[in-house]
Amino acid sequence: MKFLSRNLSIRLFLLLTGILLVIFSIHTYTDIRHTSTLLNDDVYYFADRACEMIKRSTRYSMLLNRKEDVHETIRAIGAQPGFVGINIYNKGGETIFSTDSTSVGRTVDMKAEACVICHAEDEPLSSVPDKSTMRVYQSEEQGHVLGLIHPIRNEPACYEAECHAHDPEATVLGVLDVKMSLASVDERLASMRTTMIFSSLGATLLISTLLGLFIYRVVRRPIGELIRGMNTISSGDLSTRLAIHSTTEIGELAQSFNKMADDLQKARKELREWARTLEDRVASKTKELKDMQNQIVQMEKMASLGKLSASVAHEINNPLFGILTYAKLILRELEHSNIDDKATPMIRDHLTIIQKESSRCGDIVKNLLDFARYSGGQFASHHLHAILDQTLTLLSHHFEMQQIAIEKKYMKENDEIICDANQCQQAFIAMCMNAVESMHDGGTLTVQTNFEDENIIVKITDTGIGIPEDVLPRIFEPFFTTKKGKEGETAAGLGLGLSVVYGIVQRHHGIILVDSTLGKGTTFTIRMPRNPAKEQSEENHSTREEPSTSANTRELDR
Repeated sequence: MKFLSRNLSIRLFLLLTGILLVIFSIHTYTDIRHTSTLLNDDVYYFADRACEMIKRSTRYSMLLNRKEDVHETIRAIGAQPGFVGINIYNKGGETIFSTDSTSVGRTVDMKAEACVICHAEDEPLSSVPDKSTMRVYQSEEQGHVLGLIHPIRNEPACYEAECHAHDPEATVLGVLDVKMSLASVDERLASMRTTMIFSSLGATLLISTLLGLFIYRVVRRPIGELIRGMNTISSGDLSTRLAIHSTTEIGELAQSFNKMADDLQKARKELREWARTLEDRVASKTKELKDMQNQIVQMEKMASLGKLSASVAHEINNPLFGILTYAKLILRELEHSNIDDKATPMIRDHLTIIQKESSRCGDIVKNLLDFARYSGGQFASHHLHAILDQTLTLLSHHFEMQQIAIEKKYMKENDEIICDANQCQQAFIAMCMNAVESMHDGGTLTVQTNFEDENIIVKITDTGIGIPEDVLPRIFEPFFTTKKGKEGETAAGLGLGLSVVYGIVQRHHGIILVDSTLGKGTTFTIRMPRNPAKEQSEENHSTREEPSTSANTRELDR
């Protein structure tokens, strides 16, 4: 309905078609009524002529009182198509001749429909109007029937005849009742009615079609060109011109449109010429701003490098201090030549600490290198579920030690992706280890996969202690950790695990979501494209983007 209310040509077409339909309906109805009246008048006329023919055919036989001849004449005429019955009644209402031999001798009811016309009063009428002698009724056997009554008047030949003289004072000797079937007439009327209705509908359809073509050519198409031209102009293409050559109002509107487009194109050309005069000055200012921006970027790089160097120096200094301390103690013990068996375990413990602290220094350097690695990697086709299964197999000993149950919820779909399998496995291991360390008293680790359009989704959920809201925004910061070592020792973690995960996901053009509730657990969700090569390429990773956080959810966006 909204389309009809906005479309002028369709509304005009429907209005004119409706008017045509009403006019043709009225015309068809009037023609049918008029033709039906004419046809009925013709039927009445021929029926009246048939009665006169019957009277004339039987007159001579009646004068000679040849009843058998009259019977045969009536039967012969009544056998013709269209006749239902022929009866001749005397003045008393007795049937003396009939096409139905069983009706001869019967007396009719004077109050019947055929007789009441003349016998409604006490004294019968000697004559009635022609239309009053006709009656039309419905018969169960013959259908629509026309009945016509003709009086048989007394003539000198009748009352002067020797065989059966009548009273000269009598005016009517009897009645001729002729019944004719109107079935053929009804069929013709029905056929004519159907023909006229379909002819009117056909004429309406033809005129409507021609009218629709006329409206489309004169109204719809020019207005459509105007609309398309306006849309093109509004989209910025000022070269559009309308090729509507008409002397009507639409033609004038098209000329005004073309003039408006010329003026707009001219104005745009002038604006572009003014813009070109400013290009040199803008170019020089742009160069100056670019040089300043390069200097600022360089300064930020140096500041970031200095901050990273300070953090690395601080982190490596702690284990080196321990190594130095215990190395001095061992040197002091070695200065005494009399090293007994009691000192051997202590020296062994000191050497063990030196070994651990040295390994921790190596781990710090390794994680720093992983964190700083922004490009590279061996991208190839791998099966996601195989990578996850291998990760869980590598960590199976930790799961058994911590009494952690593993629950896999893999989608039964194509799990093939383009990725660096080693980096993805490293990220999954880091998240699984975080989950293990958060479930001190055992629990359940759920690994779930899903596929959405061209992306893969991996969810790793634990039932651990959760992450506090104040800590959640910082979990991806380098060197940030909440893990505590034993009393008198440094922190158990380096704070680079999730930062490395952050970098791996970013290199795969993915995002990472974290949802955590204290006392219930944490869910890490990674969404990555199946084929990172199809994604929009990243700019230079000279600076790292800080991920946005919320109270319970943290998102890393590419």
